[in-house]
Amino acid sequence: MEVARMFRSFCAALALGLAVLVMPDPAAAQGCSEIKFQRGSFSGEVSGRVSERQPVCFTFGSGAGQQARLQVFGSQNVCFNVRGVADCRDDFTFRTRRQTYVVDVNQLFVGPGFETFTLRLTIR
Repeated sequence: MEVARMFRSFCAALALGLAVLVMPDPAAAQGCSEIKFQRGSFSGEVSGRVSERQPVCFTFGSGAGQQARLQVFGSQNVCFNVRGVADCRDDFTFRTRRQTYVVDVNQLFVGPGFETFTLRLTIR
């Protein structure tokens, strides 16, 4: 009985920990640049460079039920994560909720130096 109780406690703690990891945390978005659109435009782009120890993060806000598409260009060794939504993609489309999303751009395979990239966001 004691082992079963310990196992249930472990599973509950693990589930809570995983839930915290996949939920977007607005406080964690501090220091991230916002992806901005030109007036009247449906898309915006940001550029930068990443290394193994220096990922870059961006934020964007959206309304409920919009279609967002993120694409990364410029390197075959870069991918992005949309916190709580998608991991390590180079092109991803999804229906949004009314919220602020955090996008992390990372090096795909660890290597020396930096990888340059352009990240495009389109919302319709």
